[in-house]
Amino acid sequence: MLRKIALVIFFLMVAVSHAGAQGPKIQITSPHDKAQVPERPFVEGTIAVPLAKVWVIAHPMDGSAYWVQPRARVSIGDLTWKAKIYIGRPGTLDVGKEFEIMAVANPIRELKEGDVLSGWPEAQWKSEVIKVTRK
Repeated sequence: MLRKIALVIFFLMVAVSHAGAQGPKIQITSPHDKAQVPERPFVEGTIAVPLAKVWVIAHPMDGSAYWVQPRARVSIGDLTWKAKIYIGRPGTLDVGKEFEIMAVANPIRELKEGDVLSGWPEAQWKSEVIKVTRK
């Protein structure tokens, strides 16, 4: 029990020290803005706080739905995250279409893969939005 408490205190201290740092708290590092991506690309990034819950949201530019993708796996060691997401529907129907992608950390409302939202979710931290084209 004491060990668990010590670990929680340690991670909170690390989180507080990172939270004061300059710069974005969450970033998408791959793919880059305006990239062409396959139906199931990996989206990768960095997060300034360990133990964050990171989700990726995809929004087709020709639609109003914001699709919650599979939860990202966060590496506590180097504060990176990675998720394999869906860009459009299976097959060739969405080839050539543009999508926006945003990563969010510690959403205010519980998210789950497959949720369809009417806008970007509220979260403790949000990345910049990138635009990609399905190839």
